[in-house]
Amino acid sequence: MRDKDLLDLLVDLSEQGDVPLHMPGHKRNEDLFQMGNPYGLDITEIDGFDNLHNARGIIADEFKRAAALFGAEETLFLVNGSSSGNMAAICGATNKGDKVIVARNIHCSVSNAIYLNELNPVYVYPDINDSMCICGGISAEAVEKAFSENPDAKAVIVTSPTYEGVVSDIGGIAEITHRYGGVLIVDEAHGAHFNFSDAFPDSAVKYGADAVIQSIHKTLPAFTQTALLHLNGDKIDRQRVKMYWNMFQSTSPSYILMAGISRCLTILERDGAALFDGYVKILSELRKKLSGLNYIRLIETDDISKIVLMVSDGKRIYDELRKKYGIQLEMASRNYVIAMTSVGDKQEYYDRFYKALKQLDVPDMKYEDEMQYCEKKEGCGAFGNKNIAVSEKGKTSMFNKMPRARVYVNCYRALNSEKETVKVGDSAGRIAGAAICFYPPGINLVNPGEVITEEIIDIIIDGLRQGLEVIGVGTSGAAADENQRREDKCSNLSVDADYNYSEVKIVCLK
Repeated sequence: MRDKDLLDLLVDLSEQGDVPLHMPGHKRNEDLFQMGNPYGLDITEIDGFDNLHNARGIIADEFKRAAALFGAEETLFLVNGSSSGNMAAICGATNKGDKVIVARNIHCSVSNAIYLNELNPVYVYPDINDSMCICGGISAEAVEKAFSENPDAKAVIVTSPTYEGVVSDIGGIAEITHRYGGVLIVDEAHGAHFNFSDAFPDSAVKYGADAVIQSIHKTLPAFTQTALLHLNGDKIDRQRVKMYWNMFQSTSPSYILMAGISRCLTILERDGAALFDGYVKILSELRKKLSGLNYIRLIETDDISKIVLMVSDGKRIYDELRKKYGIQLEMASRNYVIAMTSVGDKQEYYDRFYKALKQLDVPDMKYEDEMQYCEKKEGCGAFGNKNIAVSEKGKTSMFNKMPRARVYVNCYRALNSEKETVKVGDSAGRIAGAAICFYPPGINLVNPGEVITEEIIDIIIDGLRQGLEVIGVGTSGAAADENQRREDKCSNLSVDADYNYSEVKIVCLK
């Protein structure tokens, strides 16, 4: 038996005083946000407290309050996170076997909905920012082209903003989607704060999206797992979406989580203007300081709440901040890290963060020392364009590439077909039986049912050599159980120069 259970560890963490530059958005700020002992508050559906699945009283009133605050025609609570909202909206807006236009940089919950409704995706690819090698937005032109070639597509599904805070042209995409008779679904999980300050972009709700899903726990003072589903207009079948919303929500929804959403709404109504004014002020001051660092580079994206720092080694600075300075960032990728900020932050958080970065701001942190340029060639590569990053040593890095998908069968058929485990070096021309992705950022390199090419093999091997986490690969036995999607971390693989990475195993169709 463990000496401490999970609750003990959470208490220990709260007492350490680490700086939480990560979600959830309340940032454990007990000076601003408080709730009593949850054991004394927890209930089920008893008289006087309504029913999430048949809301007619207090919960129905909360739905209306949320809609008014976020500018939507109708809003529903999500206690299973934005994932359940994405799945409800997609399944409700489509029928089995429909064709949908989907941004390639989608969350896995979107892939799950595509699987459940046996949809046939047509991918549109975000631009790549060559100087940063991160995903840009989805252009209206890309959606127009996809519709011109697939006028029978029933829906468009995009992620905006991205993890890094990049926003797509939702207004333009909405106009095109509706002109072709489609429904626009926007995964705005990282944009729940947009409506509360002019310092942030406008929400997709304002730009005519039919369904918008927001994780209020990410950037607002609400508990992890809480989110909102906004519905607008008459193009989306709201009753069908609600049917799936019921299916994907627990039949025993937590009143603690729903109370957390309600209290978040109250805070926004009562104190939102003052809180956001103060937050934007100290955030802007922090960003100004960070822009003056010599070697650690602050990247400007559409959402200033996301602090994206380009460095030579993301994992290194992430670990040093956590272990040496007690600062926990949101994530680390190969050449950048993300610190998530919110209205729950304290000035002391930013002071400690900047002081630590000043000490870490040394020449070997400079991004250009590791990655001198991105050479762009037409035809294939990072979301449609070949971006090859070349280091000082002349080695080619293929991590930032994603070839255009060659779909052989849809993911439903692929995941329900007979499979076998093969060496990645022998997989060229085979059909993937499970997803493969680099994490972060968690965007699939290969989806089930897609053709594996020599180029994809090279990308997988290159990522492993760089020590990146590659989900969907393994060193022995079944590479990645297609049902459980077991995560074999590349850190378990040898990084010896003589290691034969072509022996790594992946799942393919027989």
